[in-house]
Amino acid sequence: MAEAALAPRQRRFGHDVPSYLRLLESLRAHESDKLRVGIALHSLRAVPEDALRQILANDASKDCPIHIHIAEQIGEVQDCLATRGARPVEWLFDHAPVDARWTLVHATHLSDAETAQIARSGAVAGLCPTTEANLGDGLFPLADYIDAKGTLGVGSDSHISVSPVEELRWLEYGQRLSTRHRNIAACHQGDSVGETLWRAALHGGATASGLPIGELRANARADLLVLDDRAPLLAARDERSVIDSFLFAGNASLVRDVMVGGEWVVRGFVHRDEERIAARYRSVMERLAQH
Repeated sequence: MAEAALAPRQRRFGHDVPSYLRLLESLRAHESDKLRVGIALHSLRAVPEDALRQILANDASKDCPIHIHIAEQIGEVQDCLATRGARPVEWLFDHAPVDARWTLVHATHLSDAETAQIARSGAVAGLCPTTEANLGDGLFPLADYIDAKGTLGVGSDSHISVSPVEELRWLEYGQRLSTRHRNIAACHQGDSVGETLWRAALHGGATASGLPIGELRANARADLLVLDDRAPLLAARDERSVIDSFLFAGNASLVRDVMVGGEWVVRGFVHRDEERIAARYRSVMERLAQH
């Protein structure tokens, strides 16, 4: 947790407080019903206590979603105990007004008290199971967190995968391997694991983004996924089992159409800007590889 100089490849991410707040103000000018600007405080290792306090107190940060990596690895927890006298989540709750605006990314290594504290606060546990598996970080205490009625979302940190289906599948299967039990996310007899996880991820994702998304209701943004009803993997599935099949029955793409904000962006498995995006991506990656 002791401050260290940024490595050359990290310097483009570095900011002092004034430059960070200027950047935040300039980005917030572009907010819309499809774009919400938030604060990304990388971690307690990267953000000194005084900088954290100044950013949270500034008007530019009011009402912003706030994301921070925390308690990702055992070494991070040990370093925080040594330098700040408390575990990372414990220290954060003692020094910041953590509430539903916050997303605690990873939050892998928690005490029982911290697990309950996050759940009570309304903050989102931002889980990245493929990243955490790839890096050997460990497993989030999912069953205890669900029992405490905590809010969770899924995403990708290292972009090893960018599939919500894979993230949710890893989340459930990792827990099964650890506990040697089945159906960890389903709290009650007869509950669908897939539907439970999918609904939790929709709610947590909406909370983490600060946008009115993730559900079909008045005044919510019109975002839709349409599954391929002709896919063999969904053949003869009833309403109760279709989400389980979507999440757990293989790796074939089952999303046929996607609507975002009332506009179709994917139709018949093809994104409307797919070729242009792929060409730009290849160009950027080739330029980066030269440096």
